[in-house]
Amino acid sequence: MNQIEQVQQRLQAADGVPAVLAAGWDTFEFVQALAATYADQAADMYPAFTFVRGAAASGRNAIAFAPSMPAGDSERPARTTLVTGDVYEVADSVAGLASALGVRLRETAELAADVGDRTACEDAALDAEQISALLAG
Repeated sequence: MNQIEQVQQRLQAADGVPAVLAAGWDTFEFVQALAATYADQAADMYPAFTFVRGAAASGRNAIAFAPSMPAGDSERPARTTLVTGDVYEVADSVAGLASALGVRLRETAELAADVGDRTACEDAALDAEQISALLAG
């Protein structure tokens, strides 16, 4: 199982608003690191990965303001170098991960009792959807 699959598995296993927010934060951080790593791999993908980095930062920041966002250490993978494949395969995988993140955040927004959590999830879901659109093959 590669790191993208591990991050997606953690996202799907997250139970409850705080767990989804924490997994979402880590997913955005992971996507941002991957985008930085792969931006220079193909000239035609540089703009997409550059915009992905911005959208990932925006999504992470939206989650940071959620009232139920837990404080403390994250569980994100420490390195992104274990992700292998050509830049287009990685882009497709990240697009799938971002799509799953958007769905998960929208589901969580519907369940969240706090309006701040709902807003954070909805805003972050838009960023995840933008990432998916930028990288989808």
